[in-house]
Amino acid sequence: MASSMSILWASPVTPKPTRSPPRLSLPSAHAVHSFLRMQPRRPPSSLRPLTAAAALQVEQQNAVEAESEPSRPPPSLPFRVGHGFDLHRLEPGLPLIIGGIDIPHDRGCEAHSDGDVLLHCVVDAIFGALGLPDIGQIFPDSDPKWKGAASSVFVREAVRLMHEAGYELGNLDATLILQRPKLSPRKEAIRSNLCDLLGAHPSVVNLKAKTHEKVDSLGENRSVAAHTVVLLIRK
Repeated sequence: MASSMSILWASPVTPKPTRSPPRLSLPSAHAVHSFLRMQPRRPPSSLRPLTAAAALQVEQQNAVEAESEPSRPPPSLPFRVGHGFDLHRLEPGLPLIIGGIDIPHDRGCEAHSDGDVLLHCVVDAIFGALGLPDIGQIFPDSDPKWKGAASSVFVREAVRLMHEAGYELGNLDATLILQRPKLSPRKEAIRSNLCDLLGAHPSVVNLKAKTHEKVDSLGENRSVAAHTVVLLIRK
């Protein structure tokens, strides 16, 4: 048994000379920030939080980088989407104007201008698509020039800015919300006037009207609201 076994002799291993580890230098905040930006997103629980000092370093470095980067021109987008919303309180003795059309009712919108809730949110939708401030900033109620102004003025200015930016209306979808009066008899007149103001074909302008099921100020006939979504297409 023993004679059939072979005995392997291990040659002695010469140990490698030990080297002292190189001195490590801490990476700069910029290097850490660059490294983290290249990493895939991980759940927040898997990341160790930065210390306050390191976080401040990163923030300061980001500010320096942002100032040093040249400003880039805005992208030329083939289309843009905007949403508008407006709400006005209803008070007795005031005219109710919706989409430029006088609506017979025992109360109307309290506002600095004519209080046309539909045209206001259409303007806001166009401004939103163009990345502009809202209607209250461009036509502030602190300016006496707009006291009692017809909202058609605001729509025409929004359309001018839209064309100036190189866009035209793709389509528009609007929803009016009021408990009373019923708008069915005048809905087509409102839509037709809106098409004229926008210079748009009737097929791309849609108008819906809903009650608020007697819920809150809208359902109690104390206010009126509107939502609008627009699609702008580059010419």
